[in-house]
Amino acid sequence: MASLVDDLMASGLGDHGKGPEVAFDSWTDAVQRNILRFRFDCDRPGAFKGTLSKRSLAGVSFIGMECEKHAAYRDRDTISATDTGYYVMTLQLSGQMRLSQDDRTAVLKPGLFTIYDSSKPATIVSSDDYKSVCIRFPRGRIGARNEGSLADITATAFECDTGLSSAVWTMVLSLNRSLESLGHSGPLAVRTMMELVTAMLRTELGQYDLEGAERRDALLWRVREYIDSRLSDPGLSPHSIAAAHYISPRYLHTLFEGTGFTVAAWVRARRIELCQRDLADPRMADVPAGAIATRWGFRDPSHFGQVFKRETGRTPAEFRRRVLARFRGH
Repeated sequence: MASLVDDLMASGLGDHGKGPEVAFDSWTDAVQRNILRFRFDCDRPGAFKGTLSKRSLAGVSFIGMECEKHAAYRDRDTISATDTGYYVMTLQLSGQMRLSQDDRTAVLKPGLFTIYDSSKPATIVSSDDYKSVCIRFPRGRIGARNEGSLADITATAFECDTGLSSAVWTMVLSLNRSLESLGHSGPLAVRTMMELVTAMLRTELGQYDLEGAERRDALLWRVREYIDSRLSDPGLSPHSIAAAHYISPRYLHTLFEGTGFTVAAWVRARRIELCQRDLADPRMADVPAGAIATRWGFRDPSHFGQVFKRETGRTPAEFRRRVLARFRGH
């Protein structure tokens, strides 16, 4: 059962870059800040030691935890409006965890994973030698059609080394380990991971028609390749993309359900990613930002500047200065 976990631990992917070891009060504070609000109980709080690490990108948090025996509770008094919109999916690496939600209890040993909903009461009890890797993501990241349907599989134990689950968890752990080194490719990698997570969860729900899904996934892949090959065309639109693939605009929008993007938002995100890449390239330091924007399909520099700042939080000039200064070591 734990063969995939054994392989991942041996390869180093199970190493989540753990933070400093802290006492019980500090550890519970870290959980409250970085994951969700809980009430805690511990038989030996004075002897308790735990570590927690968190990396976040594109709205998804990667969390590594190690700790000793304790219990954590989320009830109606603990759940707040600020942390109800998430799912937490956790893979057990060592020790044992019991998770109860929706009138079910999952007992996790190494090699098993489960998922729970932050909007509902839950009880978690861990053993000593507890170690896990979790991802916390907004409910909407798995698509509107599936957002409310995971109640059928919360607090259910699944094996991580079978079928699609193996590919998903290998990618989760790989990204968790190397997130900082991915640069501007990071958001795209996280989005791709969430598409795999969605497919896996739909499969566990029994909602995934593999033959039909494979056809849809292949078509979505071709559509994305087509979009990438024509990003320089300012006239690229959902209608032109649909026409090129002999499908209706409505079906094109259906293809993108569950990806976290509309068609137009995906085109915009890819253009911004490629503009970021060029702005960060020292070899293109003398190329005006407006020329880079035109290269990737933006109609005018003013519109590009507005979109870029909205999406990244910086103007193109600010982004370029910051990245190139870091590259030059200043």
